[in-house]
Amino acid sequence: MKFRFKQWDLGSKLIFIATCLAIASFFFKWLDIGVAAENGFLQGGVFFIVCFIYPLLKVVREKKMNKIIAYACALVAIFLTMMYVSSKTVDFFGETIRGAAAGPYLFLASCGLLSFGIFSRKF
Repeated sequence: MKFRFKQWDLGSKLIFIATCLAIASFFFKWLDIGVAAENGFLQGGVFFIVCFIYPLLKVVREKKMNKIIAYACALVAIFLTMMYVSSKTVDFFGETIRGAAAGPYLFLASCGLLSFGIFSRKF
């Protein structure tokens, strides 16, 4: 199996870039509440990458992708990320505090890029 990035279509390149962005988001802060700050590895966000495995494997192996399964993976990743962000929002003395930092939002953007890559993929 050779890695031929230049021969891939736009959708395949976007899926690969989205996966790289998702992995990079784990190094960003996922929780920041002032006294505590943790990255995606410590917060368990790294398990969300499972949703990127099917589309990435189909791209790297240059196989035909079932777009329904791929869209389901992207939708699950978006849903899990939104659940994570909403779970880190708390009320503190009558004021809403958002504890989610930049990491989950970058991961959410990579999920959007993944969805667009699935849409743009030729086969």
